[in-house]
Amino acid sequence: MIKYEKAKKKGPRMIYNKKSSILLILKVLEEYSDEEHFLTQQEIIDKVKNIYNVELERKSVAFSLSLLQELDYDINKSPRGGYALLSRALDPSEVRYITDALFSSKTIDAHQAVKLSKALSGCLSKYQRRDYNYIHKSVEISKFANKDLFFIIETIEEAKKKGKRVSFQYIAFDSNGEPYIKRDGFRYIVSPYYTVNNNGRYYLVCNYREKYRPISAFRIDYIRNIQIDDEWDIKPLEKLQGMKEFNISKYLTENIYLLSGEPVSATIEIEDENTIGAVIDWFGGKAKIYKGEEDGIQYARITCNESALFYWCMQYSETIKVVSPQSLIDRIKGEAKRILKKYEKSF
Repeated sequence: MIKYEKAKKKGPRMIYNKKSSILLILKVLEEYSDEEHFLTQQEIIDKVKNIYNVELERKSVAFSLSLLQELDYDINKSPRGGYALLSRALDPSEVRYITDALFSSKTIDAHQAVKLSKALSGCLSKYQRRDYNYIHKSVEISKFANKDLFFIIETIEEAKKKGKRVSFQYIAFDSNGEPYIKRDGFRYIVSPYYTVNNNGRYYLVCNYREKYRPISAFRIDYIRNIQIDDEWDIKPLEKLQGMKEFNISKYLTENIYLLSGEPVSATIEIEDENTIGAVIDWFGGKAKIYKGEEDGIQYARITCNESALFYWCMQYSETIKVVSPQSLIDRIKGEAKRILKKYEKSF
């Protein structure tokens, strides 16, 4: 128990527990110092007194700073005098990166993003936090979001630890864009394997009905009323048909939009070399990029879900051309004709 000397009414308390003084000094350094803001020992004493109503002696401050350095806290002394805590759990660039990811997420509610970003900014000094004042604008962004997102993810992880399936209801949208529970409240019972973030959205990769396909993906923000189903054990992934050598990284590369269907091997012609970056972004090292020996043309060989690859090729149709398979070429040609016909009717 911390003991304080009896102080006068509203006066400062003299602290006797040196461990406590170390914590107060550390908190002051975390809040008020960084590589551009150093605090002298007297400034540390003043801030501890003003904030915590605790009075420290100068020699106690010097001892605490020395001990914190011995404990591997990156506290540096400026040649001009003063001390600053330089290294933190997250540096400003890391906080900015994670904060930007929060606000670009299509599934994290804007208010949740603000709450999480404030917690992240607690790693920074008060001066560094000024750079994050822009975050209030994000609440103006209208996104469909499930406020129970993190609870759902936690429930899925708990079920995986217990080796049990989860059941839930799933939403769709009516003609007015309003969400409703699909199939009159029907509960899906699935064996959960992975939660993944794909294009800013969270998905549950699981087994639903094996006779249709061994692996399915559900949008986590579309899940409602999830619960662990203790009566059903998870089906071992490796025992599902064709899943003995399942690799989640390979699965995500081959299913970039997490659509149903079988992967196909495709060859595309890259007409603009700037598109090589897009190929790498989407397919990573799984894409083989090469130049034709005879024609000198740039190609990429990709293995991917055909439906997903169809949409990807439509997205980059200005700078790529499908060489094979013929089924994908025919599908793109058919879509191009359908689009042309639709717009010809408009004029």
